[in-house]
Amino acid sequence: MVSFDVIAEAGETRRGQLQINDRTLETPHLFPVVNFYGGGNEPALFGGGIHRTVKEFMVNHPPTTGGTDYSDLFGGVMTSISSLTDYGIREKKLEEYLDNEIREWGKFSDYDGMIFADSGGYKILKQGGELEGEDFTKDITQDKALDMQLDLGPDIVVNLDHPIHPDDEFEERIEKMEKTAVNARQLAKRRDEVDGACYLTVHGYYEAMLERSFDAIENELDKPIPEVFDGIALGSLVPRKDNVEVLIEAVSDCRLEMQQRGYNDLPLHVFGISGNAMPLLVAVGADTFDSASYLHQAINGKYCVNLFETVPVEEADFHACDCRICNDGLHRDRMRNRLDDLYQKDILGSVAAHNLAIQQRELRRFRQLIAEADEDQIAAYLEEAVKDQKGFRKFAYKLINERIKPYFDDDGETSYA
Repeated sequence: MVSFDVIAEAGETRRGQLQINDRTLETPHLFPVVNFYGGGNEPALFGGGIHRTVKEFMVNHPPTTGGTDYSDLFGGVMTSISSLTDYGIREKKLEEYLDNEIREWGKFSDYDGMIFADSGGYKILKQGGELEGEDFTKDITQDKALDMQLDLGPDIVVNLDHPIHPDDEFEERIEKMEKTAVNARQLAKRRDEVDGACYLTVHGYYEAMLERSFDAIENELDKPIPEVFDGIALGSLVPRKDNVEVLIEAVSDCRLEMQQRGYNDLPLHVFGISGNAMPLLVAVGADTFDSASYLHQAINGKYCVNLFETVPVEEADFHACDCRICNDGLHRDRMRNRLDDLYQKDILGSVAAHNLAIQQRELRRFRQLIAEADEDQIAAYLEEAVKDQKGFRKFAYKLINERIKPYFDDDGETSYA
């Protein structure tokens, strides 16, 4: 059973409940990217390093968490079939991984969040359509991708896509859209095999591109999209992740296309985007995101002060942060490297959990504001969030003015400082 209910709206923002079988997720939500298969053996929780520590936070492993349950930070996670070979495994290990669904491995048996299994289209496309290990290569077709996704025991799957790139010529973009559409048709044929949600990928940076992407898919399907798919996933934005204007236009135009085609009841997921852009994208209708930024920032020793700023962890003022990680003496000591026998994974694992807590906290605040359906408060929240961010202010104020609350009062006075 899959359903998505919008329970509150304010302007174009919306709060929803995604129900998949017996699991419920409040939206807007960030799916943190988790690599369940770190390349190591079982005693290392499928891999060492910071990836292991993150998974120990996810499954509430007391020696790592200090006894406090932080698993709610991972209420829904994203993984990918391409992550199976991130560490150059041999084919025998691949088969071992795929022989058991994630929750059938003892260490993850108590994990009750949603698992979004990506098809790994971006990485597979870069590898010429193959998945590569130490002693094997496998051609990945739509059917093969779905077989592997289902082996993971997912709650959500998505078709194998062919992401476009900003440097692609027009003909190349069209070709990729058509290949993605063919894969969508193949997934639709096997819809009954998925005991969960099927998402559909679309690609484009502006309305005309998105219109072509939707047209290509509709031309391939013999049923309306909402009869086959449970959500829309917007891709190809990662190469443009630092261009907030493009991101806002892409998400806004995708939502517009969905409205015009009668798909507005479906949730809209945005691939690979998190952090500073999330509030603005929620404001134009995005429902869920996924990203590994919390992890990559920690690996690079970066501590999130807020959605917009990071500082080297050595310079962080933990007492100025109200997140649960920074209010836990154990994790403050770890992040300060004050304890004996600490490894980098212990230090940076706590930093990663903090970085994720900051992003999840902001979405939680946004959900509350939407629930109150107070557009003034949402406008004030966005204004406060970007007031010190020169690169974001123009776009945020434009968005507030056009979508949420007029920038100029009737007497011509500016509403915002």
